Amino acid sequence: MAQTTGKYKIIITDHLAEEGYDILRADPDVSFDVKAGIKNAELKGILGEYDAVITRSGTNVNEELLENTGNLKIIGRAGVGLDNVDIECASKKGLIVMNAPTGNTLAAAELSMGMLLAAARKIPDANTSVKAGEWDRKRFMGIQLHNKTLGIIGLGRIGGTVAVRAKAFGMKVVTFDPYIKRTRADALGVGICETLDDMLKASDMITLHVPLTTETKQMIGAREIALLKKGAILINCARGGLVDDEALSKAVSSGQLFSAAVDVFDEEPPKHSPLLKTDNIFVTPHVGANTEEGQKGVAVIICEQVLNALHDRPYHYAVNRPFAKQQLTDDMQKYFDVSESLGRMAAQLTSGRIHELRIVMTGKRFEEDLGERTFDTPFSYQPFTVALLKGFLERFAHMPISYINAPYVAKDRGIEVIETKMEEYEGKRDHIILLVKTDAGEIRYAGTVFSDGLGRIVNIGQFNLDLIARGTYLYFRNHDTPGIVGKLGTILGEHKINIANFELTRISQGGEAASFVLVDDPIPQTVLDVLYKLPGIIEAKVISL
Repeated sequence: MAQTTGKYKIIITDHLAEEGYDILRADPDVSFDVKAGIKNAELKGILGEYDAVITRSGTNVNEELLENTGNLKIIGRAGVGLDNVDIECASKKGLIVMNAPTGNTLAAAELSMGMLLAAARKIPDANTSVKAGEWDRKRFMGIQLHNKTLGIIGLGRIGGTVAVRAKAFGMKVVTFDPYIKRTRADALGVGICETLDDMLKASDMITLHVPLTTETKQMIGAREIALLKKGAILINCARGGLVDDEALSKAVSSGQLFSAAVDVFDEEPPKHSPLLKTDNIFVTPHVGANTEEGQKGVAVIICEQVLNALHDRPYHYAVNRPFAKQQLTDDMQKYFDVSESLGRMAAQLTSGRIHELRIVMTGKRFEEDLGERTFDTPFSYQPFTVALLKGFLERFAHMPISYINAPYVAKDRGIEVIETKMEEYEGKRDHIILLVKTDAGEIRYAGTVFSDGLGRIVNIGQFNLDLIARGTYLYFRNHDTPGIVGKLGTILGEHKINIANFELTRISQGGEAASFVLVDDPIPQTVLDVLYKLPGIIEAKVISL
């Protein structure tokens, strides 16, 4: 299937619901090719011709495939899981990686509940038995869900949806998820366990709803299964590899676990899995999202969001850029812009090797989760931190810097990035403050938004300022002696450079002074050469914001 006209080109490597194709067809600026089942060797040769790729689980979007990305801007996954996408590699190349986490939430949650019921009542075996002409009712003695404790590992969208349905069955629900806020658990009426071990010990049944990462791989093994109550039930409809299949098989065979139900496997199809040969382990062929509504949902969501991103419209679900500037309020967009300008200013004025960037956000507008955070992964950075990093790093890096790859470039350069939120910093509220630590020392920069709606840079080192946070500035430092400002004006006038604004600040009378001259015209190097000849000039340079 192909559509051959359009400004943007999209390649689709797995079949989507027809509703997704309809959305793409309706956009006159888009053409798309459907090459379901295309092999990576062939895809690698043509991927750079496209602006976006949409896949499901059939394409391994790895480092080798992304070696030459060409025009590619977006990787769209029509589903929740991103195990088949190398997010870090894509991010370093500035590619947006997005998924459709809400499209099949109900489908996945309902399958989990169905598997729980099937495992508790041994429904699949009972069905097979009756169809074989048997009537062995005693063999299919089951367990009720009512009054049992369900442990949910991962209280995201699907885990939360399962929690609501489990409570409707009269179950008590506890969770282990170190990344959720307590307010979410409270809103769902779910108990929080501080450790996975605590949750396992409290549970009659458990269900997993987490992605497969280095942290979660085989998170349920023989040791963890032994912590469950004897006769417990385990459900895994999330990802293969979360559970040690050999340990699960032995636990069910020995009667330590009453039963288990699994929809996902390390190897798919699971030709060698021990689960296939174990009684009371019920399996399905990775059908968590396989409902008509679920397939329509993920196709519509991913196609809409890919188009939004291509057209630079607000979009959702970019996992390596968990915000879009347009999603911020108008007020917070101004702080976003100030942050980026602050980063640019700092990059052009800071000397020495950069060791640490500490971003301090002050005031009630930033008050949620007050405290300090240092991240191993950049996915959780605040938008203002990402904006500042982009502005800062684009002056140093020998590659295009975007909101997506800026955190990774900082990480690769060994720059520690620390976010801090506090009510005030040295009396400043509603400010973005940047502390840059180098081998030459530490310098502070600060920006804010005034009541007139204009972003301002208000502090550079020891100098207090009032600079509009955009435009081209002639910056110079000098010894505070009479006549320099007048000579500067003369020099700019002789070179036909118009002054739009002038900001002069000093530490003390007769000490060091700094000036920022906002100009309307480019400043050639010849002007800087003339300035350096003036007595008392310490430094002069052009600053672009």
